[in-house]
Order: sequence, then structure tokens, then C-alpha cells
Amino acid sequence: MIEDWRGEQVWQRVTVADGLLLLIGLVAAVLRLTNLGGLPLSPAEAEAALGVWQLWQPGGTAGAIHSPAYFTLTALLTQILGDSDAVMRLVPALFGVGVTLLPWLLRARLGPVGMLVTSLLLAVSPLGTAVARVVGGDSIALFALLLLFVAWLRYEDSTAVTGTEPGDTRWLYVFMGALALGLTSSPLFYGGLLTLLLAWRLNLAVEPSLFGLYDETWPRREAWRRTAVFGLVIFVALASLFLWYLPGLGGAAALLGDWLRAFASPGGGVQAWLNPLLTLARYETMLATVGLLAVVWAVWQSRALATFSVLWLGLLLLLALLQRQALGNVLLLTLPGYLLLGALAETAVADLRDRLAWLFTAGLLLMMALIFVNVARFARIVLYDAQNLDNVWLALFAFAFTAVTVYFLWTWDQQAAYQGMMIAALVFFAFYQWGNAWWLGHLAANDARERWVTTPATDDDLPLLIATIRQASSQAIGAEFGAEVFSSVDTPVLRWYLRRFPNLRVGHTIPTSSQAGIIISPQQANPVLGSDYFGADFGLLRHGVQPESLLSATPVIDTLRWWLFRESRAQVIEERVVLWIRADLVRP
Repeated sequence: MIEDWRGEQVWQRVTVADGLLLLIGLVAAVLRLTNLGGLPLSPAEAEAALGVWQLWQPGGTAGAIHSPAYFTLTALLTQILGDSDAVMRLVPALFGVGVTLLPWLLRARLGPVGMLVTSLLLAVSPLGTAVARVVGGDSIALFALLLLFVAWLRYEDSTAVTGTEPGDTRWLYVFMGALALGLTSSPLFYGGLLTLLLAWRLNLAVEPSLFGLYDETWPRREAWRRTAVFGLVIFVALASLFLWYLPGLGGAAALLGDWLRAFASPGGGVQAWLNPLLTLARYETMLATVGLLAVVWAVWQSRALATFSVLWLGLLLLLALLQRQALGNVLLLTLPGYLLLGALAETAVADLRDRLAWLFTAGLLLMMALIFVNVARFARIVLYDAQNLDNVWLALFAFAFTAVTVYFLWTWDQQAAYQGMMIAALVFFAFYQWGNAWWLGHLAANDARERWVTTPATDDDLPLLIATIRQASSQAIGAEFGAEVFSSVDTPVLRWYLRRFPNLRVGHTIPTSSQAGIIISPQQANPVLGSDYFGADFGLLRHGVQPESLLSATPVIDTLRWWLFRESRAQVIEERVVLWIRADLVRP
């Protein structure tokens, strides 16, 4: 028993669709929450995590705050769960799971099938998974933007029940809360908010409009005043850690400036303009392929939600091209894109009862798997046996057979063919994107060969470096964090992982004849040390790919091998450091 918008008691049934949505939420949780601390923090992540950790140190200050909402929520969480890498990534991961559940609030507009498809595609989104497993506010911004959109639609739906009377103002409070959350989350939110407002304004001039009750639903001034005060309180609380750390308000104000600076992108030629599109095709393959067909369907069918999604999608695509160095805009495309695919799926398969459609779906999946496997086999053997084209011919035969079958079934039973193709595409690409999401979120976040990784990444050697330092300290003085450590390499990553060493000193040069028990220096340096030291080099950062390795005689084959097997001949540029341990600290 629940209360409706009028406060009356009504029954709310738990449907099969609700149960399936919980399973989808479980899938999203597995992708986003498992082994959160498995990869070391990147320099950008370490800088944000250091700000949270330093706040609670005696006399400490947080420094620059790049996401006030993340800072506030994580600072509170660390007082309960500690300050491990996993805890530092927990807030974005939880919001990432929340994004996949929000379509439940649009079930009246999307329908049960559309709701489930939208949630599933958001759950297995590689970019959504990757962002949810990274310290920062982009995952929060994505959640706030979708919640903002949902809250306004739910307010309009509640108004439609009463005709000309004001709707359920509780949704206005949710709207303002989402706005406050977004304005303190990330520069990404400003791009989503601007395009959402423009799409809303354009949608009012087309038929059918998603906001068809505009004149009747506009809230009264009193409602705006009350909810705006609520939103302002939420904004100040999230930006300033509930007035505990007022400099966070400046960090919230700086988000707009950071977003505007993204328009000043360097030229970069044609490659720079293509980069957002190639990123979309690489990771959100479902949206880049079936999404194009969905756009054609939306224009042809003229359905309200689908039409609005196309408008929003087009504006976001334009923004991604204008801010072509800010690849986070590609992530925003998933919101209208998967809403559009959900609306298409609801129309295509909501009334699926034909056995022929199910048989056709099974056959299509078999052919798609056959094509995929043979293309993969060709990519595997072509470098060793370039004359062997058996797998290519088999893949082409399967493709031709599938095309002919689709054509004949379309002429015989158009609805069965349409439904079979839609279901087969959803199943195939959802499975493929699950693998991509796992790879990008769990294994490839530190791999500079990935198109998504554009900033310096932390080398996998770093955990071994820190473990060696702790072991040496434990052997020398009986305490893991008690040794004197001097580092001439100043990076947020080292400061973060050495934060518990009270005798840590950081400088640009090693003092002459230094006697520190443990010293970290750049690999190319030749320090003059005052005692005998043992040294070993470790990887610290990965800065990108060697320019000469970008040139290849077989770029298509190399791309396929990377996509399918994660094999590449590209050479990653590494920054390495040398760990020096004084000889008397090492036990024989």
C-alpha cells in the first residue's frame, strides 16, 4: 500500500518487469562495485582522493576541489569506511548503479519492455561502467541529469491527472535537488543541462510534443519559490560539506568555467573531429549501429519520447564535436540514445507472441555468432597465414545467407522479421557490450592504448613498489610505515600511496650524500648517495603510445585484434622510477 500524489492509499503491484529490473540492477552492481580497488588510482584520481584525506588531517586543507558533490559525500563516507582506494571510488559507483534504475520512474512513458531495455543498455554501457569506477563527479552528473529529466516528466504526469490543477510538488523538490546535485558534480552536467533545455524548447514547437501540457503544468510562483529554497540549501550543503568547508563553494562556481574552457579545443585536423565519433563506435556499439535505425524510425513514427530523444541526441552530438577533446560528452549521448532504443524496443516487441519471430531470432543469433567467430579467427591467423581466407569466405557466406533470409521473411511476415531483428540485435550487442564494459572498467582503465584513456595512467608496477617499501620498513624498524622516505619524484600518485608514512619528504632534488633509508628517484637520474644502496626500477606512469607505433600497414586488422583479443603492437610510453633502499635496512 502506497500513497498517490493526492495522499490517497492505493495498491502497487510488484510486476515481473519490476523483478527483471532488479536483476538488471544486480548486473550493474556487479560491473561497477566488484573489485573497486583492483587498479591503482590515476594521477587525477589520486589528487581528488588526497583532497578528501587531507581534510581530516590535523591542520590539513583539501586544496583544489574539482567535484564538490564527490568531495562532500566521500568525505563523510571515509569517516565510516576508511580511506582505501575502493572507498574513494564507492560514491561514483553507487550513482552509476542508480542511473540504471532510474528508467523505472519512466515506466508509464516507456512501457515495461522499453523500461527494461533502457535499463539494460545503461547497465552494460562500457563508458557508463568506466566512469562509475573512477574517482570524480562525472557519474554523479549523469545521474543528476537523468533524474532532472525524470522528475519534470513525473511532475507533468501528475498534472495530467488533475487537468489544470498544479501537479505533485514533491517532484519539483526532486527536480531542484537533482539540479543542485548536478551543479556541484562535474562540468559534464552543464553540457547535458544546456542541450536538455534546448531540446525541450525545440520540442515544444513539434508534434507530438513530449511536454504537451506546457501551459497547464508550469508551476506557480509560490511552488517555484519553495522548491528553489530547497534546491539552494542542497546546493550549499553539497558544495561546502554542510558548511564545514566553505572553499568548496568556489569549486562549484569553477565548474562552469571548466566547461566553457572545453570549447577552446586545439585544432588537431580531421582526426580530432572524428575522435568523438570513433569513441562512440568503439565503446557504445549498440548506439552507433542500431541507434541510427532508431533515429530513422523516430522520424518516421513521430512518437513523443522518441522525437525528443532524437532532438537531444542531435544537440549532444553537436556539443561533442565542438568540445571534441572532452570525450565525456560521448557518455552523455547514452542517455537520449538508450531512451530512444527503449522506445523502439517497446514498439517492436511489446506484443511478441509469434513463434515464427522467436525462431527467426534464434536463427539470426546463430548467424551473427558464426560471423563474429569467423571474423575473429581471421584476425587471429592473418598475421601468420595471410593467404588463408577460409574464415572470410565462411563469414561472407553467413552474411549473404542471413541477408537473403531476412529479405524473404520480410516479404512474407514483416512484423515477425522486424521483431526478430530487434531482439537479436539487443541480445548480441548487450552481450558484446558486457564484455567491453568489464574490460574497460576492470582491466583497461590504466591502458594508454585505449581511446578512452586520454590522461596519464598509473602503471601496474606501482602496487609492487609500495609493497616493497612497506616490507623494507617493516624489516628495518618493525613498522610498515615508520621508515624515512625521500622522493625526488613529486606526483599525486606517490603522495597518495605514501600518505601514511609520517617521515615522508618530497623534493625536486636529492640532497647531496643523503642518508635516508628509502629514496625514490627518476630512472634517468644518477643520484650521489652517502651510503651503499640497493636499487630496482618500477613503472610509475603511462603517458600514451609511441608515435611510430601508430603507423601500421594493416590498421584494420590491428584494430580487430585489439578489439577482439586485446593484442597490439603499439608501444606504451612509460615513466619509470628507481627505488633505492639503504643496504643496512635489508636483512640477508
